[in-house]
Amino acid sequence: MFDPRLSLLEKRSEHIKNIILIGSGKGGVGKSIISSATSYILSLKGYDVAYLDLDFYGPAGQNMFPVNVQFRGGRSGMELPISDGVRVMSIGYFLGDNPFPLSGKDKIDILVDFFSILNLGQLDFMVIDLPPGMGDELTFTQRIFRDKVSIVVITIDSELSLNVVERIIKYIKTEKINFPGIIVNMVNLFREYDPKLIEQRLQSEILGAISYHSSLEEFKTIKS
Repeated sequence: MFDPRLSLLEKRSEHIKNIILIGSGKGGVGKSIISSATSYILSLKGYDVAYLDLDFYGPAGQNMFPVNVQFRGGRSGMELPISDGVRVMSIGYFLGDNPFPLSGKDKIDILVDFFSILNLGQLDFMVIDLPPGMGDELTFTQRIFRDKVSIVVITIDSELSLNVVERIIKYIKTEKINFPGIIVNMVNLFREYDPKLIEQRLQSEILGAISYHSSLEEFKTIKS
C-alpha cells in the first residue's frame, strides 16, 4: 500500500549528503555520548549537522543537547532546534520522564511520522543515535536512506558486548551496509586492551579507542 509519508521522507532526504548510524549491541557502552560528540565535533569543523535520537525507549538526546525553545512547524515540517551549533531532535524533548511503550507496527508508524514531519533542511551529515541491537530503527533507516547510510558500531572490551557485536556485524555485512568499522569505548576497564585481537575476532577495523574516565559523569551536556 502506498504511503505518502515515505515519499515525502525520501524527497526531504535528497538534501542530506551523509547519514551516519551509530549503533551498539548492548546498552551502556557510551553510544549516545559518542554520537552526540561526533555531531558536535563535525559542527565545530564547519559542517551542517543534525543529531537524531531514535532510542524511543531510553532517549538521551535531550540531555546531551538541551534546548529551551518552542518547537515550530510550517508547510515544510517541524523545524529542528539548534543546540551548540547542531540541529537536534529527540522524542525525549516531548516525553520528559514519562514511559513510552511501543511494539510492532506502532513503532514503524512512529518512525515514519518522526521522520516525515521534520524539516531536516540542507545537511552535510545526519547522525542517528540508534537503540541497542538490530531492531526496526536500524532496518527502517537502512531501507529508507539506502546508499547514503554508513554505520559505526560502539562496543566495550567485554565478552558480553563483543558476542552481540559479532552478530550485528554479520548482519551489516550481509546487507552490504557501508561499514567503516568499530569504536571501542572504556578500554582497559575490564581487561588489558588488545586491539589486534578484537580486530581479528570481529574482522573489522577499529576506528578509535576511548579510555574510561570516571569524571565524565560530572558533565551535564555534550559541551559542558
